[in-house]
Amino acid sequence: MNKSALKKRIVPIIIGSVITAVIITGVCIMLFQNNDGKNKNIGKTVTDIESLTLRLSGMRLTEEYEIKSDGDKAEISYYTVSYSNGQDEKVLRKKTVCDTVTVIDALNSFDFTDWNGFHGKHPKGVLDGTMFSLSATLNGGQNLNADGSENFPKHFNEFEHWLYEILKDCEEIG
Repeated sequence: MNKSALKKRIVPIIIGSVITAVIITGVCIMLFQNNDGKNKNIGKTVTDIESLTLRLSGMRLTEEYEIKSDGDKAEISYYTVSYSNGQDEKVLRKKTVCDTVTVIDALNSFDFTDWNGFHGKHPKGVLDGTMFSLSATLNGGQNLNADGSENFPKHFNEFEHWLYEILKDCEEIG
């Protein structure tokens, strides 16, 4: 077979393969994401929660809040985090247990599911500040993730204040 005949056969196969790959990629994107790149299965409200971790890091202090739900009850823990011997060292400072419904109601009051996919870029001209990372598993195993640097989602301050309030009367552990 000469080069010209071979080229005429191979080019349509290559073009067809590329088109097929583009179509499959597009279908996968539509199935697994909505228009703003967020996990579409989370829904507009929190209906159940398995876990949530919020890490706040500043110049001198790193704090971590954890919420773990086991049915009707949710355990809320507050840690300070330091870097020692090449790894993070978490020290439990406060812990409380409350009804899971209390946590769900609070998260919904902060429009929590709207935070999914939030990435708050550090503002120009701000030399330092607080960075945060948040991950949660809720609504039947769906993952929610958000992060930022001195740039936070709507109602973030109210959420942080709620965590403080729910833990403020707990006895210091460590």
